[in-house]
Amino acid sequence: MSQSVGKTGLLQAALADGRISPICRLSDLVSLPSMAPEGLEAEALDVALRQREAVELSKRTTLGMADLVEQLGSRPRNAQIAEAMLAGLPQPLVEAGLQHEQGFEGLERQLREQAMAPYVQAPVGLATDAFETMSDALATFRKKAISVWVGDPQAVPATTPAVAIDVSTFISENGLEARLLTDTLEVAHLSAGSPNDMCVLVHGVRAAALALEAHGEADTAKRAAAILSFLGTLTSGSTLTKADASRLGLSAISKLGPIKGLSIGIAPLRADADLAFAPASDGLSGAVALTHTDEDGIIRLSPAAALAVEARGTKTREAVQAAIDDGCNLDHLPEINTESLRLRGFSDEAIARLRNAIAEGLPFSAAFSRWVLGDDVLTKDLKLAPEAFDTDGVALLKAIGFSDSAITAAEDASNGAVEKSVHRVFEEAGLTVDDATGFVLETARLARKHLTSIHCVDGSDWPDAEISQALSAGLSVFLGAEPEQVDAETEERMSAILALAEDLAAEYERDAMPADVSEAGMGSASGPVQRTRLPDRRKGYIQKATVGGHKVYLHTGEFDDGSLGEIFLDMHKEGAAFRSLMNNFAIAVSLGLQYGVPLDEYVDAFVFTRFEPAGDVTGNDRITKATSILDYIFRELAISYLAREDLAEIGADVSHDGLGRGLKDGTREAPQPLPDEAVQFISRGFSRGQLPDNIVILDKKRAERGEAASQANLDDPDDYDPEYLAQPCPHCASFTLTTLPEEEALHCETCGQETSPESIFN
Repeated sequence: MSQSVGKTGLLQAALADGRISPICRLSDLVSLPSMAPEGLEAEALDVALRQREAVELSKRTTLGMADLVEQLGSRPRNAQIAEAMLAGLPQPLVEAGLQHEQGFEGLERQLREQAMAPYVQAPVGLATDAFETMSDALATFRKKAISVWVGDPQAVPATTPAVAIDVSTFISENGLEARLLTDTLEVAHLSAGSPNDMCVLVHGVRAAALALEAHGEADTAKRAAAILSFLGTLTSGSTLTKADASRLGLSAISKLGPIKGLSIGIAPLRADADLAFAPASDGLSGAVALTHTDEDGIIRLSPAAALAVEARGTKTREAVQAAIDDGCNLDHLPEINTESLRLRGFSDEAIARLRNAIAEGLPFSAAFSRWVLGDDVLTKDLKLAPEAFDTDGVALLKAIGFSDSAITAAEDASNGAVEKSVHRVFEEAGLTVDDATGFVLETARLARKHLTSIHCVDGSDWPDAEISQALSAGLSVFLGAEPEQVDAETEERMSAILALAEDLAAEYERDAMPADVSEAGMGSASGPVQRTRLPDRRKGYIQKATVGGHKVYLHTGEFDDGSLGEIFLDMHKEGAAFRSLMNNFAIAVSLGLQYGVPLDEYVDAFVFTRFEPAGDVTGNDRITKATSILDYIFRELAISYLAREDLAEIGADVSHDGLGRGLKDGTREAPQPLPDEAVQFISRGFSRGQLPDNIVILDKKRAERGEAASQANLDDPDDYDPEYLAQPCPHCASFTLTTLPEEEALHCETCGQETSPESIFN
C-alpha cells in the first residue's frame, strides 16, 4: 500500500515539475503525417492546400459575422437588428441570436471562439525519394502554410500510449539522476494501464548536453548520445559503456533495466499540444534558451545554462550576470536610448521604470505603456493626456517624435537582447551551444540503434542539402509550415481601402449632423456652432406625473417647426439640493438642444438609467413604470417628439386626452399626422405628432371643396348654381346645406362640417 502511494506521489511530482507530460495517445504529442500515395504526392499537397484555404475562409467569415453581431450590443432593438440585416447580417444568424441562452452577446462570444480556435493540419507525408524531385514545390506549399513530413513514419499507431520526458530536468550538479529517471518511467508505464508498448518521446536532449558540461566531455554530440544510450539500456537490458557513464557523471555502472514494453523515440512536439509540458529544448533538434523569466518576472539563466556556468566558476558567473544586466540596458538600442529619451522629457525615475520593465521580460513596446510609466510621468514629464495611451507604447513613442522605422529598429534590437548578450559570454567562455545540423546528425549516428520507435527531427530551418543528409542517415524530417505572408499588392490595396473607409465614415458623420451644426462648422475654420434661440412666444405643453410617489412637472418649449427646444423640470416637494440639480440639468439639456444636439442622443443616453425615485408612474397615458426620473422624462420626450412607440408601455390607440380613438370598432379613421399648417398653432409634443380628434382645418376643407366646385364649374359653368336644402345644418343651424358634385355627403357652407344624408332625411 505504501509503495503504491509512493509511486503515485513520484508521478504527480514529475508532472508538477514539468519533467514528464501526462500519459496520452501518441497523436496528442506528435503531428503524425497523412502519407501520400506513391506517385500522387502533388495531388495530396493540392488537397491539403484546398482544405486549409477552406478552413481559413470559414474562420474569416465567422470573425466577420462576430463583428456584425457585436455592433448590435447586448440588448438590440428590432430597428437595430433590421439595420444590421441590411448591412449583411444573415437572417439565420439573427434567429440564432434570438434563440441563444445568452442573447446576441453570447452568440458573438461563441462565434469568436470558433474563429480563433487553433487549426493544426496533419502534415502531408512524403516518401524519402520524393523529396529530391519535389523540393522546389515543397517550398511553395510551405509558404502557403502546408507542413510536410519526409521519410518513413515507422508505422507507429496513433493510439499508442505515449509520454514525453524532458531529460534536462533529470540533470543535477552531480550528473544524470539515473535512478529517478528510471523510477519515473516505470511508474508512468504502470500508470498507462495497458500491457501494450508505451512510447517515450525524448525532449530536452540539447539542454541536457549543455548541463553536463562539468563532466569532462567536450563533444556535445557525445554527451547527447550518452543520454539516449542510457535510455536504450532501460528498454534492452544492456549495460551502459564506461565512457557513456563517465559523460553522464555516473561513477558506478549498474544495470537498471529492462522495462518491458517501453520504446524510445524522438519527434518534435506538436504545435497545439496543451499538456502543461514545455521542455527546455524540443526533441533532438530544438534550440536551447539560455535565459528565462522566473515566477517573479525576473530574467535569469535557464536551469541547464546555470549548471554549465556553475561548472566554470565565479568569474564566468559574474560575466553572465553582467551580460543579463547589459541586455536590459536601453543604451544599446538604436535611436531610442537613454540620451534621446532624456531630450524628450523623460526623468531618471521614468527611465528606471523602463529598465525594470525590460529586465522583467516585458516586450519593448509594452514597457512604454501608460500602466508601466504611470500617469505622473505622462502628465508631469511629457505633458500628455494619459487616456490616449492605454494600450502599448507605440502611440506614446510616436507622440514624442520617434518615427515608425526607429520604433521598429528598437523593438528588433530589444527583443532577444538579453539572450544574445548571454550567448556572446558563453562563446567567449567556451560553453558551446551547438545549433548546427552536424550535432543532430552525429548524435543520431551514435545513438541510432537505441531509437526503437519514431525518430524524426525538425528541419524547418535547414537547407535542402542538410535535409538530404538527415534522410540518408535514416531520420525522418519534419518541415513546418512557414507563416503566411500578405503579398505587397494586397497589403497596398487594403491600406487604400481602409483609408477610403475612414474618409467615408467621416463623410457620413458630417452628413448625419444637424443642418445648423454642419453649417456652423463644429471646430472648423468657419467658426463655432451657433445657438438657435427659441421664439419669444412659443408653444409647448406641461405634463404632470408621479414617479414612485414623487410629483414631477415637465414643461417643454418648441421651435416654430414643432421640434423640442427646451425643457424645465419642477419637483416642488423635493429637497433644495435635488430640486436645484434637476433644474440645472434641464437647463444644460436645453442649451444642448439649441446648439444642435439631437434629442435622440439624450434619449439613448438616459433611458433606463436606474436610481431613486423609481417605480410606478401615474398621470401619464403611455408610461406606467420608470427606473428613474430621467428614464421617465426622456421616454416621455421620445414618445411625444420622436414617435418612439417602442418606449411606450400602453399602445398607440390612445389620444392626447386619454379617451381612446376607437380604432378597433372600424367607425373611426386612423390618427392623421399633424399637418404643417397646424404646427404653428398646436404643440407637436402635446399632440404627439398627430392631429387631435377635435381639430378641423377649415381652410383646408374649404380649399378642397372650392377646388372641386371650380372644377365642376369649369366642366359646365352654366349648370353650377348651389341649391340649399330646406333642412338646417345640425352643427350650426344655418340653412346652407348643399350637395356638391361627385360627393354623397352634405356640406354646410357656413361651418364647413359634413353631414350624412341619412341623419337629415330619416
